[in-house]
Amino acid sequence: MALLNNTQLRRKSYLRLLLRYVGVTFIGLSFALFYVVARKGMGAFANVIFSFCTISCMLCLYADLCLKLGGEMGGNVRLHKEKDCPKHGMLLGILSTIPYYVTYIILVLSKAGVIGNFFGWFKLINSPYLPLLDLFGKADTKAAAIPIDYLIIFAIFPVINIVVCHLCYKISYERIDVAKKVLYKNKD
Repeated sequence: MALLNNTQLRRKSYLRLLLRYVGVTFIGLSFALFYVVARKGMGAFANVIFSFCTISCMLCLYADLCLKLGGEMGGNVRLHKEKDCPKHGMLLGILSTIPYYVTYIILVLSKAGVIGNFFGWFKLINSPYLPLLDLFGKADTKAAAIPIDYLIIFAIFPVINIVVCHLCYKISYERIDVAKKVLYKNKD
């Protein structure tokens, strides 16, 4: 297998990110089906458990991509004198949030009355966050009835994608030994 330079890896990473997004959506919808069944008997506890599971799966898929890509691109910089690209993980994190923020803008327009009720669709399209969003309003909740402070909270949810993608990419790009840093103290 031929080695890919960082430009080729960058292009390939966008396709990988898109495939991860499809996987995240599929997993989110799968968990959403189980969540809908379980929430009747479990109540708010189901929201917490299923939120943790879906968001963890989503973050694992994105973290895996960024860890692998950071290692490859960092190796190319060190060994083949490729162009330095330490912020590519953050870019991938930002790109992973675009579908969420597009639907978020539509939700804000729905709250403003520009379009009809979109909250149910917003929750379904952003299925990894569905159990968490369900804490703030059920499927029949009208977007116009959502308080502004909830909208602000909704805007913050996907920031974790950006943070996780950036950190995972940086850890493998710079070959940071996390176990060594956590387990052993510096004797400086």
